[in-house]
Amino acid sequence: MSENLQTLTSNLSRSIIPDQVVLRIPGVAAKLAEDSEEYVPGAISIVEKSIGVFIEWAPSDDPDASWVMATDNGELVTVSSRSPTAGVERHSPDSYSKLAFSLDVNDLSSFRNNEPKKGKGCPSIRLICKDGTSYVPLFFKKTPRLLILSIYITLRRSAREQNLVMVVDHKAEALAKSVSMLDENGDILSRFMQNPYATAMTGFSKITTFVQDQVIPTLLEDDDAVSQEEKIRAMRDLRIRDECEEHLRIHSDAGGEFEVVTQLELPPRPEIYRETPVTQQVWDSFKLSDGTMDSQKLHHLKMNVFRGGIAPELRKEAWKMLLGYRQWTETNSEFEAKRISLAAEYERMKAQWKSITEDQERRFAKFAKRKALVEKDVARTDRTVPFFQGDENPNLTALHNVLMTYVMYNFDLGYVQGMSDFASPLLYVMKNEADTFWCFVGLMERTHRNFEKDQAYIKLQMNQLRDLVMIVNPRLANYLESHQSDDMYFCFRWVLVWFKREFSFLDTCKLWEVLWTGQPCPKFLLLVCVAILDSQMNVIIDNKFGLTEILKHVNDLSMHLKLEEVLTAAEAIFHQLSASQDKLPAHICDYLNIGEAATP
Repeated sequence: MSENLQTLTSNLSRSIIPDQVVLRIPGVAAKLAEDSEEYVPGAISIVEKSIGVFIEWAPSDDPDASWVMATDNGELVTVSSRSPTAGVERHSPDSYSKLAFSLDVNDLSSFRNNEPKKGKGCPSIRLICKDGTSYVPLFFKKTPRLLILSIYITLRRSAREQNLVMVVDHKAEALAKSVSMLDENGDILSRFMQNPYATAMTGFSKITTFVQDQVIPTLLEDDDAVSQEEKIRAMRDLRIRDECEEHLRIHSDAGGEFEVVTQLELPPRPEIYRETPVTQQVWDSFKLSDGTMDSQKLHHLKMNVFRGGIAPELRKEAWKMLLGYRQWTETNSEFEAKRISLAAEYERMKAQWKSITEDQERRFAKFAKRKALVEKDVARTDRTVPFFQGDENPNLTALHNVLMTYVMYNFDLGYVQGMSDFASPLLYVMKNEADTFWCFVGLMERTHRNFEKDQAYIKLQMNQLRDLVMIVNPRLANYLESHQSDDMYFCFRWVLVWFKREFSFLDTCKLWEVLWTGQPCPKFLLLVCVAILDSQMNVIIDNKFGLTEILKHVNDLSMHLKLEEVLTAAEAIFHQLSASQDKLPAHICDYLNIGEAATP
C-alpha cells in the first residue's frame, strides 16, 4: 500500500513539474540530404524535464523564417521554410516535421562538431546515440554553444579525430580499467589466409530461398515499414545459418596451405582530385567519322568518365555503350539496324507475358509470384523522384513492363526484390522502354549474381571486403572481428544494389557510370565500401559500437554521404595499395587487377 502511494505521489509530482528550457538556439537548420538544396530552419533546445534532460530540435513555426548561409564551397544558399521548386527530388512539409527529435542526454554517445574551413560554410553538428542512431546534420547560423551540456554529462574530445566529441561513461571506463583487455592493435594479419573464403561455396547452396525471401526484403524496406530490430534479427539469422554450414566449407587451396601476411607498412595516400563531367564535345572528340570509338583512345575516355562522370545530357548515348547495348566498335548504321531488331524482340517477349490470362496464372504459380512482386516493388520504387510520382504515371507502367519482360527473358532468375532499383535510373535516362530493357540486360549481366538464390556471390564479396579492410585498416578489422561483425553483413545493402539506397538518385547515376568504366580495377565498388568504413572508424571504435549499433550507424549514413569525397578516398586507397603491390597477398592483387595477376 505504501509503495503504491509512493509511486502515485512520484508520478503526480512529475506531472505537475513544468519543463524548463535551459537553452534555446534559433537559426539552426537541418539538411534533408547531403546533395539536397533544402535546409529546414528550426531551433535547438536543451530542456530539463522531470524525467531527465533532453536535446530537442524542431522546425520553425514561422512560415516566413529564412536566412542566408554559406556552404562549404563558398556559395550562398537561402534557408527557408518555403520549399524550393528546383531539383529532381522534392520533399513535402510533412517530411520536415519528421526531422524533429527529442534526445535524452544519457542516450548521447558522441557528436561531430564541424567548424568552417577558411571562412567557408557554417558550423554544424551531428548527434550520435549509444545505439548507433545518427540524427540529421544541424547547421548553425552562429557558433553553437553546446558546452552547456557539460553541466549534465562529461565531454571529451576524441584523441584520434579532432571534430569528434565523446560523452564519457565513467562506469564503463572504470570497468574497462579493472579488466585485462586484449590488445586491439594486435597483428590480425598474421591470421590472414590467401583465400579463406573461395572455398566450397557449395556449402552455401543449402541456404536457398532464405536470403531472397527474408534477408533482402528486410534490408531494402524503408525504416517506417521494417524496424532496425528486424534488420538486426535478419543479419543475426544469416550469421547463424552461415555458422551451421561452416562444416561444409573446405579450403580452396589444394595443398591445404595458406599465406601468412605480416603487418604491412603502406605508403601515404596520394592527394586525388576529381574532374568535371565528360561533355558531348569531349565525348565526340573520341569518335571516328562512322560513329565508332577510337580503340586506341578508349582507355583514356573511360578514365575521363571515371574521374568526372558524364554530363546529364550525354547519358542517353554514353550509357548504351558503357552497358554493352551498343558496342564501342559499332558504326551508327550498324547500331540503328540492331536497335530496330532488338526493339522488335522486346515487343515479342512483352507480348508473351501480356497474353497470359488470369486462368493460366492460377496454374503458373512461379510466374504469378514474380508478377505480384514486380507490381509491389514498382509501386514503391523512387516515388519521391518527380519522374515516378503520381498514381497514374505512365513511367511506372513502363518500369513494370521492363521488369516483367525481363522475367520472360531470363526465367531462370526471374525477378528478385532490388532489381527495380537497378532499372529505374535506366528508364529515367533512356525514356524509352526497349532501350531501357536492353541496357537493363547489360547491367544485369554484371549484377545478376547478387540475386541468385544461394547468395554465394554476395558472401564472396563480403569476404573480399573484409580482406581489403584487413590490409587498409587492420585496427578497424580487428575491432570488427572482436565484436562479431567481421562478416561485414552490415554492408550487405551497399553491395546488393550498388549504394542505390545510400546516395541520392542523381548521385547514384554518377556513381554507377563511374563503376561501369571498370577503372581503375574491377572491384572498385568494394574500395568505395572500404573508403566509407575507413572514414567511420573513429566513430565506431570510440563509441564502442557492437553489431547492433554498427548496423544502425551504417543505415543512418544513407543520404548523408558526400559522393565526391567517397570517390576521392576510394581512388586514393587504390593507389596506396597499388604502390605496395610487391608486398600484397596474391588475391588482393587479383581484386585490384595489379601485379602479375593484372589482365588488360
